[in-house]
Amino acid sequence: MTYQPTLEHARHRDEADPLRAFRERFALLRDERGQPTLFLCGHSLGLMPLAARKLVTEELDDWSQLAVLGHEHARRPWIPYHENLTAGLGHLTGARASEVIAMNSLTVNLHLMLVSFYRPTSQRYKILMEGSAFPSDQYAIESQVKFHDFQPSEAIIEIRPRAGECTLRTEDILQTITENRDSLALVMMAQPMAMAA
Repeated sequence: MTYQPTLEHARHRDEADPLRAFRERFALLRDERGQPTLFLCGHSLGLMPLAARKLVTEELDDWSQLAVLGHEHARRPWIPYHENLTAGLGHLTGARASEVIAMNSLTVNLHLMLVSFYRPTSQRYKILMEGSAFPSDQYAIESQVKFHDFQPSEAIIEIRPRAGECTLRTEDILQTITENRDSLALVMMAQPMAMAA
């Protein structure tokens, strides 16, 4: 079907969408009349799956009844939890199961990555990142800079979209890298995340 910028076309595509029924699996935000609203947020926290409450309650029940034994004997044992996610993560990313793992929180993973890739010297110590990054990303960067005895105000370069625009332009990123090439130790862009030492 050829795209047409019409409401009729959008409704037809919605009717034909094989994932359409999944909408009912989420807690939909509602307006003042109680009607479901459209949710087009690109943030990492989406709508709550309705099954989440039941699953979280089951985990809490296992914790209360088994305590530390839940590591091996809960309905979904806790020690190998990452193994339960491997196949899905591999399918989602197009990777082999041996190439993916679910672990820690994003902030912990950022710290682990920065410990590996942020190796500042007295000349090359700056980090380039997008301005107004997610607060935990900013805190991770700031704490790593301070750990290496640099001042965040001097070591962190934040790049922002041009006035009236919502996204960074590739040419602006490249220009900033070129302008700071002698002092940059790392470039980190979270959307999508890309790092280069």
